[in-house]
Amino acid sequence: MRFLSAHYVFPVSSPPLKYGIVCVDDAGCIIDVIDTGGKLEEREKLEFYNGILVPGFVNAHCHLELSHLRNAIEPHCGLRRFISSIAEKRNADRETIINAAIDADEEMTRNGIVAVGDISNNTDTISVKTNSKIMYHTFVEMFGLDGSRSKEIFSAAQLAKEKYDNAGISTSLTPHSAYSLSKALWEELHQSYKSSPPRIISIHHHESENEDVEPTMIRCLQQASQCLLVHNTFSTESDLAKYDTTTGQFYFVLCPGSNLFIQNRLPDILLFTQQNICHNTCLGSDSLASNTNLSILGEMKIIHRRAHYIPLNMLLRWATLNGARALGIDNLCGSLEKGKHPGVNLITGIDFEKMRMRDECAVFPVI
Repeated sequence: MRFLSAHYVFPVSSPPLKYGIVCVDDAGCIIDVIDTGGKLEEREKLEFYNGILVPGFVNAHCHLELSHLRNAIEPHCGLRRFISSIAEKRNADRETIINAAIDADEEMTRNGIVAVGDISNNTDTISVKTNSKIMYHTFVEMFGLDGSRSKEIFSAAQLAKEKYDNAGISTSLTPHSAYSLSKALWEELHQSYKSSPPRIISIHHHESENEDVEPTMIRCLQQASQCLLVHNTFSTESDLAKYDTTTGQFYFVLCPGSNLFIQNRLPDILLFTQQNICHNTCLGSDSLASNTNLSILGEMKIIHRRAHYIPLNMLLRWATLNGARALGIDNLCGSLEKGKHPGVNLITGIDFEKMRMRDECAVFPVI
């Protein structure tokens, strides 16, 4: 048993506790979270940390299989050029891809990330995920504008999904974006979802202006119990109003580091602080092809610099509990609550007077 305390404990699912204590068993399960009333007394085995204690982070959007493209693509090149660069440069020998994915997985672990929603176009990362400390949900992604190849593309994605399933990795079939599937492929996916509704899917969303959202796409997305709408770089208030956020079906994933890298632009962050949306907003890192690191704390810092009005507790919720809910694993992680195995992170460098992050903030996994 360990007893962890700090200047503040942020359970996230409840208000922060000054000098709170987190009791954790040897398996990492939360046994209790103690409110000391701000008066911490010495006790045996108490570990006190200078900073705040928070749950392990959830990275709701990543492309682990693109990790070998770190520093390979020109920043600020725009979405179209970025996509063509990925197509040109993503092919590499399998050993290179796997070794880079292993390094990226270890980087996320060091950065306090305990769960990841990962996009995969193939099965290269199966061995990395089965040997990782991180909980992965794999979105087997499909795209293709040649309608005559829709059945071929769909069958290949199904085969990849089966391999992830057989490896014991949580997985689902998912579309890439509104603009990258033929009508025939959308119909294949829609019929599949109708016969076997998926628990969770993901789609790149409003990455460009005037992105056309077809009725077939909306019908398809609505078949899933939960759907992650990723990036939202050009989303407007009326765009977001199309999605019912009261049922917990739709979640908005922000990847600010990637947005700046590709298009030097951020979403309208203020939109995602609205009462009906903030509980459905979460964070992702995207890939090392479009980001300099895989750090959810780094994504929080970017938002905090540009939108300092967002309370720290809201940002932490985006980085933890909301992502866990989006991936359907909030029974296991996302908040410091009895019975969960969320991991515990120490964040140092907090301005306690203003309860804000500083640029020098750093994260250290404690559990």
